[in-house]
Amino acid sequence: RYGLLGASGCGKTTLLSCIVGRRRLNSGEIWVLGGRPGSRGSGVPGPRIGYMPQEVALYGEFTMRETLLYFGWVAGMKTQDIEDRTEFLLKLLNLPNGSKFVKNLSGGQQRRMSLAAALVHEPELLILDEPTVGVDPVLRQSIWDHMVDITKNGHTTVIITTHYIEETRQAHMIIKYDP
Repeated sequence: RYGLLGASGCGKTTLLSCIVGRRRLNSGEIWVLGGRPGSRGSGVPGPRIGYMPQEVALYGEFTMRETLLYFGWVAGMKTQDIEDRTEFLLKLLNLPNGSKFVKNLSGGQQRRMSLAAALVHEPELLILDEPTVGVDPVLRQSIWDHMVDITKNGHTTVIITTHYIEETRQAHMIIKYDP
């Protein structure tokens, strides 16, 4: 687990966008999972990464279940595996039953759905831009406990930006971003 800590506007979100291949660098290079983001065969962006951007980027016309089915199918998952994972994630993230349309969720619920979409396919690299903003302390701890669990098995690397200094204590490495 890597914590990326820095003041608002310092470029944390821009750095994450470069890591996932949504933005190109002006100079230098980034290697992610053995390749350059956007290069042929790198899987970045793609199913090797789970990404929760700061802004909610979900289809409001989908139900919660349809949203997770969509992201799971894009990642190549089987329907039954997605359905099992959906039940787990709805419970983990304290979300209502999956029949509600995303557009009818509160802002906090939409952010948690965005986190569920990043988690559904159990990616190798999980990049989360302020995943616990607006989350109550009990649920925040539950999310962090899950992050600890998925990194312990050695199959998932997590990069998280946060404004909460106390959250960085959960990280193996803290990067203070001050360009």
